[in-house]
Amino acid sequence: MRVMRIRTPQAICSVLLLSLLLVVSAYAAEPTSITLEEALDLAFAHNSSHALFLWEQALAAKREATGKHPQLTARLEPVGIKDGSLEKPAGSLTMTMPLGENMDLRSSLTLGFDQSGMAVRPAASLNLAYAFFQVSEKAQVEPTPDETRRIQANSLVLETVDLLLQLRQQIDRRDYEADRLRFLEASLDAARITPDYDDLPLRQALRDQIAALAAAEDRLDQLQLRLGTSLGQVELVDYDPVLDVRDMSLELMEEELRLEVFTSSSTLRRAEGDLQRAYEELELERKTRGWDFKASGGVRLNEASSGWSWDLGLSATKTLYPRNILLEELELAAAKAEFALETQKNSLNAELREAIQSITAAQDQMDLKAEHLALSRDDLDLRRRQYEAGLVTALQVQEAELAVQKAQLDYAQGKMVYVQSVLALWTLCGRDLRTLVFELIG
Repeated sequence: MRVMRIRTPQAICSVLLLSLLLVVSAYAAEPTSITLEEALDLAFAHNSSHALFLWEQALAAKREATGKHPQLTARLEPVGIKDGSLEKPAGSLTMTMPLGENMDLRSSLTLGFDQSGMAVRPAASLNLAYAFFQVSEKAQVEPTPDETRRIQANSLVLETVDLLLQLRQQIDRRDYEADRLRFLEASLDAARITPDYDDLPLRQALRDQIAALAAAEDRLDQLQLRLGTSLGQVELVDYDPVLDVRDMSLELMEEELRLEVFTSSSTLRRAEGDLQRAYEELELERKTRGWDFKASGGVRLNEASSGWSWDLGLSATKTLYPRNILLEELELAAAKAEFALETQKNSLNAELREAIQSITAAQDQMDLKAEHLALSRDDLDLRRRQYEAGLVTALQVQEAELAVQKAQLDYAQGKMVYVQSVLALWTLCGRDLRTLVFELIG
């Protein structure tokens, strides 16, 4: 008994027209090939965030350089009223310069007008403030300018690589979905000429595949827009990433990697600096028994005081109550600093082991997908031999070719996951990805 099927020419034409439009739109515009090196050059040259960061770094360097030079300040008093009388114009020029941690130099030149004309009044001072027992200045724990630039550059490299890999994968995914759509269309055409064949599942699969292809196109358009924005492109460009993801297997030495991670971590350095300072404060309190000895003095030149003057003094202060609480607070601060340092080390160890585990898992998955790809190729070879012998149809060969295409897609995705896992580990170790990334991707 023949299964009754109800079709309308309009519905069939709509489906075929939609699929044709999707496929044609995917291949209508000629894509622009781009390599990883070209993408990174564009990103570093035109990325707005990176440009603002470099500007900020340059200004910070200039500001730091000015701290080593004298600071000049000018003050003008063109008019004023004092006790109901109009003051004459006056002005001053002041120079201030630190000579060290405990000494600074200050000089000024005042200009004014009196009955005899313009008056010049110079003044200068050299001030000293020294503490005999004090905690050393806090060590440098924040990232250096070079480290900050490397962190920013690594972030841009990771962003660009991620977009390129996603785009390459999505293009391949779109091509696979388009090929699968053509296979389903061919299967439906074959079903229509087969007597008593129920093609309802095929028609449903065709509709689902049209939706899947449309979703893949939408996702592809979003990635193209994101990549173009990251590369500083004003107009929309359809990129076709040319990426040679190399086959490699890294030998991961956890102890060596841990040393790199600890050395590059500014958070760990900050915790170590806090602990050192807490120890020094506690030791100082125990050694001095709470006494704070200071020396102060200065040499001054002031025309109003008729020449040079100087002074020198010593002082000793101590908090008498509550003495025991202060010592206990310092002991608590040292214990908390020890705990914070140990917590930070444990956190970095966990991050390192997680990164290594991610690489190992990605390698295992990549090996498994390579085996699946090899098996699917064997299946395709078998199908082709069967087709030549007249045992299977062309559609069955096409289905085997789709299986190989899907296995290739999965294997390429596995390689990309492996590359991203390695880059994440190298970032944790504080390495420069701008050059090292080409060891993974050509």
